Amino acid sequence: MVDARSKATRPDKRPWAAVAGLLMVTIALAFGLGACGQPRPVRVALHADGQEQILRVTAPSAWAVRDLLEAAGVSLGPLDRVEPDLYVGVADGMDVVVTRVEERFEVERRPLPFAHKTVRNEAVPEGERRLLQAGSNGEVEITYQLTLENGVEVARQEVRREVTAQPVDEVVLLGVQGELATVPISGTIAYLSGGNAWFMRESSDLRRNITGSADLDGRVFALSPDGSRLLFTRGMAGDEGSPLNSFWLARTSLVGEDPRYMGVVGVVWAEWSPDGTRAAYSTAERSGGVPGWKANNDLWIITLPEEGTGGQPAFEMVLPPTADIPYAWWGRSFAWSPDGRYLAYAQADEVGIVSVKDKVPLPLASFVPYRTRSHWAWVPSVSWSSDGYLVSFVAHEGDLEGLSPEDSPIFGLWAASVDGKVQVRLKEEVGMWSGPRWAPAGGEAGDLMAFGQAQSPRNSEDSRYELYVSDRDGSNARRLFPPQGLMGLIAPAVAWSPRGDAMLVEYEGNLYRIDVTSGSLDQLTADGQSTQPRWAP
Repeated sequence: MVDARSKATRPDKRPWAAVAGLLMVTIALAFGLGACGQPRPVRVALHADGQEQILRVTAPSAWAVRDLLEAAGVSLGPLDRVEPDLYVGVADGMDVVVTRVEERFEVERRPLPFAHKTVRNEAVPEGERRLLQAGSNGEVEITYQLTLENGVEVARQEVRREVTAQPVDEVVLLGVQGELATVPISGTIAYLSGGNAWFMRESSDLRRNITGSADLDGRVFALSPDGSRLLFTRGMAGDEGSPLNSFWLARTSLVGEDPRYMGVVGVVWAEWSPDGTRAAYSTAERSGGVPGWKANNDLWIITLPEEGTGGQPAFEMVLPPTADIPYAWWGRSFAWSPDGRYLAYAQADEVGIVSVKDKVPLPLASFVPYRTRSHWAWVPSVSWSSDGYLVSFVAHEGDLEGLSPEDSPIFGLWAASVDGKVQVRLKEEVGMWSGPRWAPAGGEAGDLMAFGQAQSPRNSEDSRYELYVSDRDGSNARRLFPPQGLMGLIAPAVAWSPRGDAMLVEYEGNLYRIDVTSGSLDQLTADGQSTQPRWAP
C-alpha cells in the first residue's frame, strides 16, 4: 500500500497553444532607453513543460533569463531548475530549458514475516513437539523521499522505517526431558524464564522458581552479593501516565514466601552495592508511542533494613532527574565500584563516575552520540576492574571518511582510570553491543575481562557476536564461545562465577557454563526461555 503526500506543489503554468511543432511568438516591449540600454531583436528557444516555444523578443541589452521567463508568463516553483542560470544575459540563438523539479514522500507498508522458533522444553517428553503459539505477520512502514524531474522519478531515498505491528513468532515446543547431564553448581545461580525468577544450587537439576506470577518484565533482575536476596520488577499494564512497573524484593532461601514490595515504581535499572546493604536504582515514566517510556536519568540509593527487624527502607537521591543529555529519553546505565564509594555512569555521549557521598558527576571520557535514525538510542554499559581503578566501556568513534561523525559505524573497547591519568583503547571495532565485563577480585584465572566481538563490526547493530576473554590491558584475547559451526550471540549476556574461574552465558534462550581456563562447555537449561543469568556465592 502506498500513500503519496506532496512536499512542493508545482506552480500553475500558462498553457501553450495547441499547435504541433514550433510556436512562434513575438513579444514587443517598450523600455526606457536610458536605464536599460539599446533594445535589440533576439531569437530564443524556450523548452518548458514538454513543449518548445520560439520567442522573438525585442529586448534591452541588460535583459537576463529571468526577465525573459517573466515576459513569457513562465512561473517557477521553489525546486525548479533553469539552464542557463536566471541571471545570465539573454543572447540571440539561446536555448532556455526549464526543468520542473518536485519532491514528494511515499509511504509503503510491507509485511514482516513471523519467525518459526523451536523451544526446547524440559517438561515435555524427549522428541515430542507441541505448538505453543501460532505465528502472525507484522507490518513495517517505510517512508521514501522521491525526486521527480518533469514528472519522471530520478531519485528515491529511504528516510524512515518504522515497525507499526510486531510479528508474532510461531513457537513449537520440542521435548528434551532427561536430555541434559547434571552439572555441579557452586554458589547460587538465578535466572529469568517464562516471566518468573528461578534459581539453582548444588547442581543444575536442582532448580526451583522463586516467583509464580509470570509478570517479571526483566528490566531489573539483581541477585545480592551473597545470593540470599533478589531484586526484580513486575510489569504493569496501563495508559500514558500510569506506572511502568513495580519494584520487589524476594529471598531465595525461602521458596514460596511472598515477595516484598519496595514502594517504588518505574524502575529501569537497579543493582546491589558490593556489601549487599544497599541498592542503587534509576527510574522512568510511561509515555505514549515508541518506546513506551521516558527515562528520568536519576540515581537513587535504597538502604534496606536488616532482615527480621521489620524496618522500612531508607531512600537517598544521588542524581536528580534531567533531560539535559543527548537522547535523554533512553536513559543512563550504571555500575557500582568494588568499594561501594562510586557509581560509574554511561550516557549516549559520555562515561564518568559519581561519588555516593558527594553526589557530583565526574566525566572520564566523551564521544559523539550514535544516530540510530529510529526510536531507540545507543547507550554503552560500564564495568569496573577488580581493583576499582579502571572503568571499561564501549565508545562510539566518529572517524570514518565519507560519513558524519554521528553516522559512523565504528565502536571501540576503551578503559579510563578514575584519576583521569589513563584513557586507552583496548580493542578496535568490537561493535556496539560488546558489553565488557570484568572478573571479580581474586579470580582464580587472573584479572580477566570478558567482551563480545562483533562478527560484522561495521554492522554491529545487527551483527552476531563471539565471546572473548583478555588480560587487563586487552592482550592475550582468546575466543570462548560459541563453539565452531554455531551462530554467534545476539549480544553477550554473561555472569562471572564468584571465583572467576567460569562464566554463564545466555545463548538461544538457554544457559551455558564455560570453564575459563579449559574452555569446556556445559548446558544448564533447555527450556529456550532462560535469560539474564546471575551468579553469587
